Amino acid sequence: MKKSLFIEFISGIWPKLALYVKEKVDPKERTYLHKTMLREVYSADQKWEGTSAKTTYVAADMVAMDSPLPIKKRGSLATSNGKLPKVGMKKILRETEINSINIMKAHYTTATTDEAKKAEKARIIQNLTNDGVACSVGIDEKNEANFLTGLCEGVVLVEDEENVGTGLRVNYGYLDENTFGTIVKGQISKEDFENVNDKAEADGNTIVAVMMSKAKLNEIRRLRWAQELVADFEGKVYDDDDKLKTPSRKAFLEAFEDEFGYTIQEINRTVIFEKNGKQKSVKPWNNDRLVFRCSEIVGSLVWGTLAEATNPVEGVRYATVDKYKLISKYSKNDPLQEFTSGQALVLPVIEDVDQIYVIDCTETKSAEVDETAEATDTEDKFVTINGKKYSKTEAIAQLKALGATGLKSNSSDAKVIEAFNALSDEDEATFLENVTEA
Repeated sequence: MKKSLFIEFISGIWPKLALYVKEKVDPKERTYLHKTMLREVYSADQKWEGTSAKTTYVAADMVAMDSPLPIKKRGSLATSNGKLPKVGMKKILRETEINSINIMKAHYTTATTDEAKKAEKARIIQNLTNDGVACSVGIDEKNEANFLTGLCEGVVLVEDEENVGTGLRVNYGYLDENTFGTIVKGQISKEDFENVNDKAEADGNTIVAVMMSKAKLNEIRRLRWAQELVADFEGKVYDDDDKLKTPSRKAFLEAFEDEFGYTIQEINRTVIFEKNGKQKSVKPWNNDRLVFRCSEIVGSLVWGTLAEATNPVEGVRYATVDKYKLISKYSKNDPLQEFTSGQALVLPVIEDVDQIYVIDCTETKSAEVDETAEATDTEDKFVTINGKKYSKTEAIAQLKALGATGLKSNSSDAKVIEAFNALSDEDEATFLENVTEA
């Protein structure tokens, strides 16, 4: 590696690169939730750790004077951890671009007035800092993609620097007992929200927001229950046969918050990835996942020190942006090229997952009535769930044991399956374990 071809300009501007990044990046163009919903944490050993305490707060006892205090059980502690991945990208100025800047240098040298000289220098600096800004923003974009995917899915795949072509699966340990399907297959209902609310309330948690994609929000606004929710909020009179209009986004958000006591956070973020020179737009948030959170801060942005930060290469100019991003500038010959690279050891880590709840709207997630099986069950002794037949009596008994209400011995298959779909992933597993297939 050799020093930059434009070292006379780089020497003065590179230490101030962070200022150029702030000036050039318009915050209105991009949102970075990982910068507002995560706290920054430095990791000296270049590892991350996410800890979740599953704690239920119980009331203290009244005790007589001189009596020992009663002992309460401690909450359980779950920990996920791993090594920090390296995130990075590189930009290249090739001979054509280098010649363009050389022409600007010539104009700068021969400028006859201070004003002309200042204008040419500004043009040169803009061209030389563009790649540095792009590398800094590129790391932010990757962090945002990882954060949205991780918060939405509970897992994220990151590149493994030591094994080319493979990835590291980061699992934040989302709880099965806090993950639900939809009561009606493929369609979210008001009861689904109430189901999650009841679970959070039973856990002693208070939901502050539910995060969903813009497409899912628009889909919900078109549902009958959403239309009725807004009509009730606005004091309108209607009956079951009346056709109600799809409420505006603003009207639905206001009615929803009034009804449930927390807000909807709409996610409509696109990240552009480039591989082998081809660009592709990706929405990191899964349209079929709704995530309920009980805090404004959901984890940490964990970062470490790069080896090159403490072992700088001779001739390379370095700049640090946002504490953890190392942006470097250097050149090579044969062919002549000017390089700008950005790298970081960083990972968004979701914590306190016992305070995160999920509704998975994927159609394969929820069961539905098997019309063929029901037609052959003339005595209505069985119920078929996801292709497996169970005694209806046993199924109803187990569902009641898991907290289902409103079920009777002669409940329809549809009612039984709705009660099954209302279970969390953990309770579904318990049901399948305890009810024998007929």
